[in-house]
Amino acid sequence: MNTALIILLTIGIIVIKYVWIRTELHFSKSRLNFTMLKTNGIEALIIIFQILAAIYTPLPKNTFNFILIIAGCAMYITGFVLAFWARNVMKQSWGVPGEHSAKQKRLVTAGPFVFTRNPIYLGFLLLYFGYAVAIQSWLIILRIPLVIYFYKSAVKEEANLTKIFGKEYLMYKAHVPRFI
Repeated sequence: MNTALIILLTIGIIVIKYVWIRTELHFSKSRLNFTMLKTNGIEALIIIFQILAAIYTPLPKNTFNFILIIAGCAMYITGFVLAFWARNVMKQSWGVPGEHSAKQKRLVTAGPFVFTRNPIYLGFLLLYFGYAVAIQSWLIILRIPLVIYFYKSAVKEEANLTKIFGKEYLMYKAHVPRFI
């Protein structure tokens, strides 16, 4: 097991979580609540369990290990870049996930939003699945609830955006996929 890889990828997750928490607090002081702490706490526990599983009960060594590490790192980096790119494109349109409001004056359709309506969710999915694949943790199955959570959040956001932007959002939605 490559401990340096685990440390490097974990630091990347800590950095992106820090930026996201700071951003959310900047736009919504009320966001610092039990739900936010619970969600990030669960996320931290999953990462800890994945690290422990990778170290103490690693997947069997085979000829594909190097390919898995490379594929996982590629997914991780793609997810990291996609999430930050989307966040940067959103600028002042940023809001609490799943809780867009009418104060957001424009529909963001540039940058990664040309390819997917939810580049941040997709970015985080790639990042976390890539992490599990790269460190070769069999606890990748703990990420399945994340897929369900992001899917439900995306559906909720779509309903809100349809109310706020109406026909403009429906036209965008007809041409751009939800995730991929």
